[in-house]
Amino acid sequence: MNDQERLDDLIIDGLQIYQRSDMFRFSFDAIALIHFCRFNSRHAYVDFGTGTGVMPLIGTSLGARHITGIDINETLIELAQRSVEHNSKQDVVKMLCGDYRHMSYRDIQDKPFDGVIVNSPPFYDSESGAKPTSEERALALHDGHTTLDEVLKAVQSFIKCKGRLWMIYSASRLQYVLHELEVANFQAKRIRFIHGMIDKPAKLVLIEAIYQGRAGLVLEPPLIVYENPNVYTKEVSSWYER
Repeated sequence: MNDQERLDDLIIDGLQIYQRSDMFRFSFDAIALIHFCRFNSRHAYVDFGTGTGVMPLIGTSLGARHITGIDINETLIELAQRSVEHNSKQDVVKMLCGDYRHMSYRDIQDKPFDGVIVNSPPFYDSESGAKPTSEERALALHDGHTTLDEVLKAVQSFIKCKGRLWMIYSASRLQYVLHELEVANFQAKRIRFIHGMIDKPAKLVLIEAIYQGRAGLVLEPPLIVYENPNVYTKEVSSWYER
């Protein structure tokens, strides 16, 4: 085991996950997104930019039949695969190292996926605002490396007609992402804003879109993370009580 490596308890279904303190680790964004998804026990899904594989692990505990995680970082995929084995999820989770922008469902299975999960779109314009100090984090969060257009074109290569796309994005860029979704022939169906506390502006937004779907948008009640500083709301606390 690398001296930077650790085995963390997810406090969800007894799951544990391998991570490294010197590399990109999952955050609350991933936990919020995976609980926003609505899985079908007969369907298979793919997670773009899976990182340490936290969403496939939790998603298969939330009802998904199978989730494939893809990431370009070989070290993270190795950690994710070990987490899959550690949690005995080999039958329901698959990890692949690769660049999803240059792949399609045919590289994995014989038919398109029922849904795609994306927790790695460029949250911010690479030419504006303060950038993260870590180059690795900068690549994950900014569009200087991967554009939203590229992400959505990749989703098209993996998803079936009427399949579902779930993603999380910067709330301040909602107008932009909705435009890009429409251009790529996705219809936003559900939107939920994430607020740190009830009296604070939303910083992130959860989006469900359907590929080649019909118009019809539901704006869901906001997700409030904290009831008081460092005290989760009942909804968020319930995620960790399973």
